Amino acid sequence: MKVLLINPAFSCDLVFGNAAGRIGALLPPLGLAYIASILEKNNHEVDIIDGVLLATKFDRGLEYIRDIISKSEASVVGVTATTPQIQAAIDTINMIKTIDPKKITVLGGPHITAVPDTLLAVRSIDYGVWGEGEYSFLEFINKLADGEKPEGTPGIITRNGGRAAFIPRSYQAQIDEIPFPARHLLPFQEYRPAITNYRRLPATQIITSRGCPYHCIFCHKSTTGNVFRAHSPEYVLREIETLIDDYGVKDIQIFDDTFTLDPERVQRICEGIKERKLDIGWNCMTRADRLTPDLLKLMKSAGCYQIGVGIESGSPRILKLIKKGVDKDVLKGAVRMIKAAGIETRCFFMIGLPTETRDEVKMTIDFARELNPQVAQFLIATPYPDTEMWELCRENGVINSSDFSGFTMYRPDCLPFHSDTLAPEELRKLYRSAIITYYLRPRYFFAKLRSIQTWSDIKRHLIAAGTLARL
Repeated sequence: MKVLLINPAFSCDLVFGNAAGRIGALLPPLGLAYIASILEKNNHEVDIIDGVLLATKFDRGLEYIRDIISKSEASVVGVTATTPQIQAAIDTINMIKTIDPKKITVLGGPHITAVPDTLLAVRSIDYGVWGEGEYSFLEFINKLADGEKPEGTPGIITRNGGRAAFIPRSYQAQIDEIPFPARHLLPFQEYRPAITNYRRLPATQIITSRGCPYHCIFCHKSTTGNVFRAHSPEYVLREIETLIDDYGVKDIQIFDDTFTLDPERVQRICEGIKERKLDIGWNCMTRADRLTPDLLKLMKSAGCYQIGVGIESGSPRILKLIKKGVDKDVLKGAVRMIKAAGIETRCFFMIGLPTETRDEVKMTIDFARELNPQVAQFLIATPYPDTEMWELCRENGVINSSDFSGFTMYRPDCLPFHSDTLAPEELRKLYRSAIITYYLRPRYFFAKLRSIQTWSDIKRHLIAAGTLARL
């Protein structure tokens, strides 16, 4: 069966704002690429349209995608959507039905997983996919190809008596059974990492595990679940080798929520990189309480140059409120440990959390300066549907649920939420102040000058400085 998969048009300017659009990541949609790979493995024909890439690099939107769909022979069109993309996805699906009402439309991704009733609100959506899409969508397509009705397929959302009905599919336990993403269906050379997330080009991302066992209130985890499931070290090493051999990749961002959750697995991956003499630099994200000096030393020797850690807040009360599970001493210790290993730190901070006061925001800004990471990423607190934070925000402020396009965590001009304790304009001023006062410190400026080693470093820093000037 012929299948078309679409990442709806939603440019990086909409994600990061006009000022920061140039430095934000533009990465391959690996979720669609994983689905495409398992469909191809089962003898289905697949194409992918990445509307985010088309909108960002080529200023091509819905009308351009219309032309591609008009020429497509696919009988099934699958569209993915995060929460900020949902309206773009709905517009795309409505357009598909105007082109050919017989095409079967399917909406997947985090938003419909969180809000299955989206299927009821938009009649042009024929089916939805709940949770991880690979095996649900494969079974759905196989049934259609065999002339069977897909209703009742685990993970497929259908209409039933005025309600959205589905049987949750168990999360795939052995994720090594999923083939590598079908990157060959995407224009790999057109993508770019975030300006602070690489050292050499070409650079890209990989996902080596799924699921997170922690309980931070701001995370929506229905797509991948609470149970940690990891690719084997051999699978990870083969994927890295494939990226090097087929695409010339020199730098990788590991997109796992908590890469070091299983230290033994990380150790085997690092040892494998060294044994195979893979010429690759890489960065990752993890939790402050999942690091040791010995593991960091090994990671550094295997090419790790940067580790991202979610700090979130400098307020002990807020850290407890969001169920971070660590205190400020643990966070400080982790940042010191990473720096002592000779690895850069990338720290994430949230501003505008429910019940947060102006003084607590200033505590976060001060804590960022105290930690002094090489990259401090300040995010707008964003409540996503079907999270504990969504409910807390409803009780303690106003959620702008009439327009999800601003739910990107990077858009102070389009606030998704403001609490009863901070007015929107005050929050915007604090957010801008956090960034400006952090990056314009003489201590930070001269440390950056000393860190420059290549022309690529100079270029990256100049672009970042230009973005800062436009804030």
